[in-house]
Amino acid sequence: MTDLEISKALALAIGWKEEQIDAGRYFSLDRVVVCLRPRMYPNEYVGKYFDYRDWNVIGPIAEKYNCFPTKMGYGLWDASIAFGTIYGADTPQKAIALAVIGAKK
Repeated sequence: MTDLEISKALALAIGWKEEQIDAGRYFSLDRVVVCLRPRMYPNEYVGKYFDYRDWNVIGPIAEKYNCFPTKMGYGLWDASIAFGTIYGADTPQKAIALAVIGAKK
């Protein structure tokens, strides 16, 4: 999975709806999912950057799901939540994101 696909899958897993997510089609973003929330006027949208690699995004998710990574050998990270155990992710953020995605499927 690419970083964009992981961010999109994580947004869906934690409750964003498909129609609220723009995976870069309109804003020419190649690595960040934008979650859109309708404003007062239905034709206007406000964007929120959602990138699993950002600790401000993934930190609260890790806390909510009690999914904290541990560093294993060879510089790889493991994370576990219910049935979403991830072994050998290259970053702690990716381990958390993939574990939450796996647990929500």
